[in-house]
Amino acid sequence: MDEPLFDASNDPNVRSRRETPADGSAQTRPFLGIRFECCKTYGRIYRNAQKTAYTGKCPSCFVKVTVPIGNEGSSTRFFTAR
Repeated sequence: MDEPLFDASNDPNVRSRRETPADGSAQTRPFLGIRFECCKTYGRIYRNAQKTAYTGKCPSCFVKVTVPIGNEGSSTRFFTAR
């Protein structure tokens, strides 16, 4: 049976077998889990190369979302975008 695609892990370093090559060489990419209210769906947004924000799009309607990374930060990994 296939492994489920939904990952509700609070640890951005956890990877499924589908995301990790057989040689284990892949590095994790930090993400935030987002509940997109526009389409009542879940998706991930990933940290940009400059490490200044998490950016991504709703998986259904493609509305863009950006979450800036600040000095005071948050330990929360899941958010709602309205």
